[in-house]
Amino acid sequence: MMTQSSIAIERVVNEQVEAAVFRALDGIQAERLMYKKGLVVLIKPNLLMAKPPEQAATTHPAVLKGVIQWVARFEPERIYVADSSNGIRPGNTRKAMKVSGIEAVCEALGAIAVPFEERPRHSYVVQSPLVLEEVISSTLLKEADVVINVPKIKTHGQCVLTCCIKNMFGTVILGNKSKLHARFPHIEAFSSALADIYSVARPQLTVIDGYVCQEGRGPSSGDVVKLDLIIAGYDPVALDTVVCKIVGLDPSRVIHIVKASHKGLGTMDLTKIHFTGQAIESVRRPFRIPFTPSVPFRVPRPLSEYVATVLFRATVSFDKKACVRCGTCWQNCPTGAITAPRDEVDTVPLWRRSACITCYCCAETCPHDAVKFRIPIVKNLAGSWVGLLLLGCGVAMAWIIVTLL
Repeated sequence: MMTQSSIAIERVVNEQVEAAVFRALDGIQAERLMYKKGLVVLIKPNLLMAKPPEQAATTHPAVLKGVIQWVARFEPERIYVADSSNGIRPGNTRKAMKVSGIEAVCEALGAIAVPFEERPRHSYVVQSPLVLEEVISSTLLKEADVVINVPKIKTHGQCVLTCCIKNMFGTVILGNKSKLHARFPHIEAFSSALADIYSVARPQLTVIDGYVCQEGRGPSSGDVVKLDLIIAGYDPVALDTVVCKIVGLDPSRVIHIVKASHKGLGTMDLTKIHFTGQAIESVRRPFRIPFTPSVPFRVPRPLSEYVATVLFRATVSFDKKACVRCGTCWQNCPTGAITAPRDEVDTVPLWRRSACITCYCCAETCPHDAVKFRIPIVKNLAGSWVGLLLLGCGVAMAWIIVTLL
């Protein structure tokens, strides 16, 4: 008997993506959600930015096509496909819909492609908040009878992994995402915010795009991985945990999964999950995981925040050959750490280390993959009070040894 803890893992065979979507949804008896005709269904894909589907930055249109076709069988009143892309410009999401192929699929199948920012807004109260008391988003979230999350499997430079829980960050409208990054610069608090946002949007169903994915420098500039998987289920914590197991990642490293589990949004215990289709081990394919700042043991919060903000502070640079000075990075920087080049004196944007919170907004939104991050731990250590303390201890130890000799 299928339960809310059921998860289906299906392979995409001979490029038949839609067939894999149908098998996965049938495997978890998702038709129970479509309890009558005339429902309003909201589908939330990943529309990070305007990139074509072969670059794997957005939900693949073939996966979305399968989901829309499956929903259409139950004769809904309307099918909305909505998201809000990165950046602050109102036209960003529309452009992403067009370039990603999402718009064409919606037009062909009669779904309504609409950016969240083009609909009226509503303040949603967060129940049992971790850090957010309310979330401002589109009225579509409350108008829909059924919300279906269609995330994509990608590694993430800040959050390690982006999939089910992280995808609902797209319900936050345009520049408000940058404001949340600025408000919660530390990954622990930001991850708590992600769990709060998910609890407001809370989809009834998730269909994961594991068809073409990203590893390495995700979520926008990673290397494409043809994983050929469709994963479906109801529990976002269990689904993200399953994805971690497939890509060779310890789920405890993905802090927003842990926060969502603590908030009661799902379980990380896969022994409580009923699986259909493929076994996890049969589809396992380790991904190249980006380095993210972390402390391998439990320390007091002030110390962990110091380590994250000082010792693991990233240095931002710009690829002079790739950068076209389009302005995307400095327009979307939540703290003003990046500014426009000074006339013709500078060939790339200017970056202020003191203002940077390492939120990766610049890298995520850059349409030319020109933003580069590096974490010079030794240099950071040398310039910190910890480094000075260690140097002082070393000098004192050397003096004691010399004195004793």
